[in-house]
Amino acid sequence: MINRYIDPEKINLEEDCAEINEIYAGERVKGVSLRGFELVEKADSLEDGIDLVISSSLSDVEVAGFHIQVAGELSEEAVSALESLIGEVLNRIKGVEYRFRKEKVVLNLTDIDQKTSECMAKVLYDAFKKIPVVERVRVKIILDKGEFDKILEYAAKKHEERERLFQRKEEEVDKFYICTSCQYYLPGHGCIISPERPSPCGTTWTEAKAAEELEVVKYYSPAEKGEKIAESEYSGVNYAIEATTEGKISKVSLHSALKNPPSTGLYSELIIFYDPNKNGFGIVDRDFKGKTPLGLTFEEIEKIIVGQQVEGFVGASYAYLKSEKFLKDEGGWDRVYWVSPNVYEYIKSFLDREILERLKGD
Repeated sequence: MINRYIDPEKINLEEDCAEINEIYAGERVKGVSLRGFELVEKADSLEDGIDLVISSSLSDVEVAGFHIQVAGELSEEAVSALESLIGEVLNRIKGVEYRFRKEKVVLNLTDIDQKTSECMAKVLYDAFKKIPVVERVRVKIILDKGEFDKILEYAAKKHEERERLFQRKEEEVDKFYICTSCQYYLPGHGCIISPERPSPCGTTWTEAKAAEELEVVKYYSPAEKGEKIAESEYSGVNYAIEATTEGKISKVSLHSALKNPPSTGLYSELIIFYDPNKNGFGIVDRDFKGKTPLGLTFEEIEKIIVGQQVEGFVGASYAYLKSEKFLKDEGGWDRVYWVSPNVYEYIKSFLDREILERLKGD
């Protein structure tokens, strides 16, 4: 499986400090769970090296930030795509489980100590140094709450800037991408990524395109768009997803939650659900621990739909909420009647006041 996801001719994952093998990529790790973020950015003035920012007591650590700077002939799209390499590399270390993307990272470790921190940094440093277009790299792992919060805010702004920079329309491109990274846990599953619908975990079309071109991670496959069959259904995408899912899914409407919705992987930031009693939709985020109007929590809904195409439910990213094609097949925001508090805080900056007042009232 490692040949499929990381090209061994470019990155040979062998280190003395840890047991590294493809079999650990699907490992569920119990022990210490840390909230995290990831950020890779380009820096012109840069010295190779590793920095560890550790609080006075590792036993009290609750956060882990991964801030990697690279130098070389790299586009901003390529730099952004390299962020997906962090999780791919660390998940091959025994006792390390890296989940989610960007500011939503969760890092599970068997134990947290100086040796583990140094080893993760060394593995990442050596992996990035082996990428042909990367000339220099500096890896910083942040295990200090104060420094973490500062860089976390910076990382969020950087990712928002990239969203604006990378904006495309579905009509402007000939191919979308299918991500199969969740196949470690969900054989036969694939997420479709279009310019106006990021993956539920937050990977954008531009990041997938750049990752495919770099040929470092191997789970973004191009899907020719083909002919438009319906409002958000394409012949080429249907063909590609049927092949990826081994016939389990044969039709997908990209911007629908009711008719042939995209299937949902393991790391969805949000779940959109249909409520027949309201003839409308609700949106719940992963961090919301209460019950939705359906009487189910995020976790309970996720268990029902993960890896499946279930009409009435669909996973989504926060970035998708800004898409002009958001739930276009069902009427978009006019049909949304409930959102969890974190979602409301997110949409306050870009939705009309009339919609916000209606959602706040519920």
